[in-house]
Amino acid sequence: MKYKAFDSRFNIALFTSLLLLLLSGCAVNGEEETVITVSPGTAVVTLGDTEQFSVTPAGTTVTWSVNGILGGNEGTVGTVDADGKYTAPSDDDAAPEKVIVRAADTTTGLSSSAIAFLTTFDANKRLTTHYTAGTSKSNTYSSGQKNIAVFKDTDAGVVNVYAVWSDNSSGLYKVYFTKSVDGGSSFDVPVPVDDTSSGEQFSPAIAADGTGDIFIVWEDRGQGDADIFLRKYDSVTGFETKKQINADTTGITDYDTSPSIAISSDEIYVTWEHRENSGENIPDIYFAWSSNLGDTFPVKSSLSVSGRRPVVAMDPSGVAYVAWEYLGELNPFPSVPTHIRLRKVSGGTPGASLDLEVATGYNARFPSIVVDPVCNTAGDTICEVYVVWQRSDITDRKFVSEVINSYDIDLAIVNGGTLSLISTTLSVTDSGSSGFFGGAAYPAIAADDTNIYMVWDDWRNGTKDIYFAKSSDGSVFTTNRIVNDDTDNSSGVTWHEKPGIAVADGKAYVIWTDFRNTQLSTTASPNDVFFAVEQ
Repeated sequence: MKYKAFDSRFNIALFTSLLLLLLSGCAVNGEEETVITVSPGTAVVTLGDTEQFSVTPAGTTVTWSVNGILGGNEGTVGTVDADGKYTAPSDDDAAPEKVIVRAADTTTGLSSSAIAFLTTFDANKRLTTHYTAGTSKSNTYSSGQKNIAVFKDTDAGVVNVYAVWSDNSSGLYKVYFTKSVDGGSSFDVPVPVDDTSSGEQFSPAIAADGTGDIFIVWEDRGQGDADIFLRKYDSVTGFETKKQINADTTGITDYDTSPSIAISSDEIYVTWEHRENSGENIPDIYFAWSSNLGDTFPVKSSLSVSGRRPVVAMDPSGVAYVAWEYLGELNPFPSVPTHIRLRKVSGGTPGASLDLEVATGYNARFPSIVVDPVCNTAGDTICEVYVVWQRSDITDRKFVSEVINSYDIDLAIVNGGTLSLISTTLSVTDSGSSGFFGGAAYPAIAADDTNIYMVWDDWRNGTKDIYFAKSSDGSVFTTNRIVNDDTDNSSGVTWHEKPGIAVADGKAYVIWTDFRNTQLSTTASPNDVFFAVEQ
């Protein structure tokens, strides 16, 4: 018993000594070991570029690693030198979405790390330069996120970039327009598209014709209801007279909202939502057609009952494809989930339609559409239509205040000639997140003769970021790349949402609504519009 008592006291004393040693951080000569910190804690690094990381306390001798590899690896994760200068890999195919850059104290073994997000995009630019950053509210939402357009000026050898959005810098929400004639390196000071209206303006969409002229549509509340207007921006002479597209006149209180526009040769299609009054939950889908580049719109007609958020695209032969969120008719939403309906229109005459299937129990929202730009041309026998949408898991379906469990992105590829489904692909893996802002949302899509390109806002990092991916076949996508270059949320939570995308010369051009200058996690706070282009 004495032996056991002595043994017990010895073990207690030994345990206490070890505990004090651990709590003191392995104290040496009575001093606590200092915890090191790597800064910045997060960074966005363009492939092939560098980022300087540092350690505090300054002067600490450390070894640097990338993804657990001392010094890193040039071909895959990048390298980091003895001074903490990180160089990202150059190969988009080999580079991961992000890497961990770690510093380890050579004396104590204590370490700290930072995240480097690897991107193909250059430094971001603020487009809302007509007001002080973070003092007004802006919104890049449009039906199908068609808020940016590009035009390749072959004579000058440059890409012109055009963007639209709505902001309240003048007091009321107005639509603003800006352009770049140097591929996005610099932009003009934004100007209002229409400063004669007394009402608020929302949801602008934009399209470029084959000569570089720009056509802008938006919804306007200046006549006591909501109307759709169009205005042309001539690349030489500037803005021309605006035109009202919907058929009603002053004093009629129906609501026409959420326009979209597409151009091919001399033909223009405009689509929108039509409500008999502002309180109607289930609108109809309307369209207007012009065969003379918008001089007149002889056809203005209903395309579908019970739909919202229509978006239109055209193939080179002038056939239009309209996609919208179908709400049902006999037993409409919210009694049943929503899905995406696609319909062809040719020469102003509606044709066949196709319902795109959604996984059982899910709702399809916010469609975006693009057509293969070289379809219906020599050697291309199939005209591929790409439709992307937000797939929502909704516990309690409502027109407002829904309980949403997650967002994800689906993509359908359709044979435009036969209007038959080629394939449906889940292009963004299931987020598994929950809450009002879970997962991936607000997708936008563009295409050239090689790839399709997608952007969306994404919750994977604990806040909304803009992400990008592309695919040559709609099945296998490149590594998801972050687009926004601010991710260090030490002073708050920065949101980025509602992106739009256009493509020229194999590069993606992206705009979005950005909250970095207010650092508040609410869409009610002031914000800006930002832009980025692939390197």
